[in-house]
Amino acid sequence: MACSDNLKRTLGELHATIEAYMAAFRADAAAVRALDELRRLSKAALNELSDAEEEECLRDMKGPRALTSRELEILTLIVAGLANKEIAYRLGISDRTVQFHIRSIFDKTGARSRTEAAVLAVKNFLPKQKPS
Repeated sequence: MACSDNLKRTLGELHATIEAYMAAFRADAAAVRALDELRRLSKAALNELSDAEEEECLRDMKGPRALTSRELEILTLIVAGLANKEIAYRLGISDRTVQFHIRSIFDKTGARSRTEAAVLAVKNFLPKQKPS
């Protein structure tokens, strides 16, 4: 994991540099908007790196069919009726990453559609809700 440690350090340095430039250019609204977008992207990259590491660790511990915590999170949002772009925005990841996780969910559960995955999730994966 030395490669991911180096990448994490580099992304952390990028984030710190962005913060410094935001302080220096706070009077320039266009620069602040651009830097804010860079900050969002650096956070998303760190999230995606963490997701990849977590998935690798869980696969080693629980076998290839286990859903990761991120996949369960995405599955919960699918059950709630959110579209891929809404899920991506809410989790701070790219739409493409959401699509990757959904494909992985389909592979692991055998679901062929979002609806089928949602039904399987309610029946098998998500915590049971007590009736109110």
